[in-house]
Amino acid sequence: MSRSKVKNLFLLKQIHSAVSYIKKGKLDKALETLDKAEKSARKEKSTDTLYYILFTRRGILFTASKYDAALETYEKALEADTELLKTDPENPDYQHYMGTTLSNTGNLLREKGENDRAADCYIRAREIYINLVARNPDNAVFRSYAADNLNNFAAFLIVTGSFERACEILKESVEIYEKLFEEKPENVGYQAELSVALSQLGSCLMQQAPENKDTAKQNLEKALALQENLLIQQPDNEKIREAVSLTRKRLESL
Repeated sequence: MSRSKVKNLFLLKQIHSAVSYIKKGKLDKALETLDKAEKSARKEKSTDTLYYILFTRRGILFTASKYDAALETYEKALEADTELLKTDPENPDYQHYMGTTLSNTGNLLREKGENDRAADCYIRAREIYINLVARNPDNAVFRSYAADNLNNFAAFLIVTGSFERACEILKESVEIYEKLFEEKPENVGYQAELSVALSQLGSCLMQQAPENKDTAKQNLEKALALQENLLIQQPDNEKIREAVSLTRKRLESL
């Protein structure tokens, strides 16, 4: 959601204030400010702004593991998404908002153990992104988020023991990220996401069946090469360091 959508100056100041609190680690203050902004957005009947506010708040709550409060915010965001689509059902940005919200809601429901609802969210998000990418094949943002949802869905399937389907989903994700990375090899985000998908696929293949060992090893070695290259570029990046460690452990377990 672009802040350019936020036309009310007072609302924009509230959102900037909340973001400032987030950067300072003052999450309670950020949530308090976002609550005020939500009331203002509802009063102004500014659905675009409301969605942005809810998007920001749900991220804070999820990070803080406040899952019940986060779910309430996600449900409000889904309502806002639905209202936006009613006004313009063919709007690709609004469809993108809905796909992102559904995928993130799936992550939350997965954490809460509500597997049936989580699966439904991932499947609905996948359908949205299939249609979006079909209509906008050159849109890198839609393609990237489509792959991100597939990674989320695969993680859920692995947790629930559906290894064969998870591997199929991860292969789709890897294919998308490989094309994105091929188009923009300087994009470290694509490189990182591709490495994560490859590592996850290698692990999933081994859990699916021992005879997948060689294929699993190939994927893990590709993932490790990408991650070690990223670590050279960003030696202080703890997330990359953790990814390297996880992929190495997976290789050692073969």
